[in-house]
Amino acid sequence: MKTKLQAARMAKGWTQAQLIGAMAAAAERLGVELPAPSSLKTQVSMFENGRRIPGRDYGLVFCEVYESTRAELGLGLSPMKAGTLPGVPNPRTPSPEASPEVLDYLRSVLVQHAHAEPLVGARFLVPAVQSQMPLIEELCKGTSTANRTEVVRVGARYAEFLGWLHQDTGDTEAAMFWTIRALDYASELDDPALTSYVFQRRSNIAAEVGQPGHAVGLANAALRESHRLPEQVHAVALRARANAHALLGHATESLRALDEARVLIEAAVHDGSSLAPFCSASYIDMEAANCALQLGRPHDAVRTLEASLIRWPAEQQRDRGLCLARLATAYAHLEDVEAGYNTAAQALAIARSTGSARILAELRRLQKRLAPWSKLVEIAALNRQLGTMGGS
Repeated sequence: MKTKLQAARMAKGWTQAQLIGAMAAAAERLGVELPAPSSLKTQVSMFENGRRIPGRDYGLVFCEVYESTRAELGLGLSPMKAGTLPGVPNPRTPSPEASPEVLDYLRSVLVQHAHAEPLVGARFLVPAVQSQMPLIEELCKGTSTANRTEVVRVGARYAEFLGWLHQDTGDTEAAMFWTIRALDYASELDDPALTSYVFQRRSNIAAEVGQPGHAVGLANAALRESHRLPEQVHAVALRARANAHALLGHATESLRALDEARVLIEAAVHDGSSLAPFCSASYIDMEAANCALQLGRPHDAVRTLEASLIRWPAEQQRDRGLCLARLATAYAHLEDVEAGYNTAAQALAIARSTGSARILAELRRLQKRLAPWSKLVEIAALNRQLGTMGGS
């Protein structure tokens, strides 16, 4: 029986030798060490025959080569399947009716959660949003009436939001699972903005787990119908493209995408109705600074982040923490240890209050950059505090 890995190679029209060459190139981009080609050929054969399951590093390389997720390649699904959710109703229980009142209730709850999340953090909202999914999935599964479009739209928005919550808490596997589920729902609708938004969310996750080539492809998919996108959704998809290109070291492509995003944000109508209301000039600046760091331009990052923090929206507290953590990293690149520590301390306070794994991940990168000064009292204290917060 053909495995998904073997099917992916055959769909490319590759021999095993061609696959091994592509894997070697991907491994170099990802910083993953692979065995010699002769040993790798044996491993690939065993993976494709289903006699061995690829580990984390092999999984990353396969996902990068085929621009697919682990689930799509048959390398293991997230445990967060709909069938394993707590409270899934008995199949014999009649499905609830997707009445206008039920849909209004679900929409209003989602709006409240979305407003609270940047302030309180994702970890407190995961259980609440997760608990709504059995009802929503039953509605999506059982509705075939005239209001199915609205039911599926609610399903897409909840699944995408749950994917984001899992991403910010550090569970990337569950994040990708629910984001793919959101894309399944969005694909049923003729809504280019929603489809684009979910594709760029997938791009973000792929970039965070070290699959920049896949992230570029997903960002390009998000921009496929760019002429039909609202300005903020268009801009946030361009940000995803810029970030993925920066990870690959493509400075020209990254800067071009950021410039286009800035033009769109200047023209955007910020009326609260967008799928990406957070995508402001400050947000694009923060992401531009992150790209500058990836491209080895810490001076540009410092200048941009310092200016961005002056006008940072008060309601975006969690993203302010990420901005501070990145600024601390930029200071450390320039060996400004005092500024790096002071800024990191502010970011750490926000990480504590929100539980954001993304802020913590940036601070752990900062730790490595500050290693030469680890014996200083302040840096040692910062390291101790980070050591108490878990994570890798």
